[in-house]
Amino acid sequence: MSTGNFVKGECRQCAGHLEFPATAAGETIACPHCGQPTRLVPGHPTRKSKLRRPLLLAAIAALSLATVVATLIGSRRGNKNALLPATTKPRPVSATPSPARPPGDEVITNEFSISGIRLEKTTNSSLVYVTGKVRNLADRQRFGVKLECRLFDASQLSAGTATDYQRLLNPREEWTFQALVINSKAVSARWPTISETQ
Repeated sequence: MSTGNFVKGECRQCAGHLEFPATAAGETIACPHCGQPTRLVPGHPTRKSKLRRPLLLAAIAALSLATVVATLIGSRRGNKNALLPATTKPRPVSATPSPARPPGDEVITNEFSISGIRLEKTTNSSLVYVTGKVRNLADRQRFGVKLECRLFDASQLSAGTATDYQRLLNPREEWTFQALVINSKAVSARWPTISETQ
C-alpha cells in the first residue's frame, strides 16, 4: 500500500490527529484518542480545533484554582474554633536567615508547639518564606495540619498571610514548615494559627 492512499484529518471531539485511507472519508468511527464517534473528514486542522485543547486545559486549570480557593475559604470559615491565634514577635526580612528564636519564644496552641518563626530569603533567588518548626504534642496522629501566619509590612500594616500544609504529623513528630510569602512588602510574620482536618 502506498502512502498516497492515506489522508490526514482530525477528530471533531478532541482534535486528535487521524490518518486514514482516502476511501474511508465520510465514515464515522470511534476516535482512537478519546473514544468518541467522529466523522472522517480529510483536511488540515482548523484554527478553532488547534485552540480547543489549550482552551480546555486553561478552563480546567482555572476551575481547579477556583476550587482550591473556595476550599481554603470554606475551611477557614468552618474551622474557626480550631484556629487558635498565638502571638510572636515581628522579624525583619534579610538576605541571610535571621537567627533562630530562643527557646522561650515558643508558642503552644491546640496541642502543637510552634517555634523559630522567621522570614527567610532563599539563596540566589527572590523567593521569601516564613520558616519555623511545629511539633505535635499530642499522643495521636494529626491529619491535614495547616499553619497560617499573618504578614505585616514595615508600617505594621497587614500584608496578607503565608500558609503551609502537612498531610500527616505523627505523635511527638517535628515538622519544619516553609510557607511562601507572596507580598514583597512583607517584613514580619506573627500570630500563627494552626488547625487540622478531623
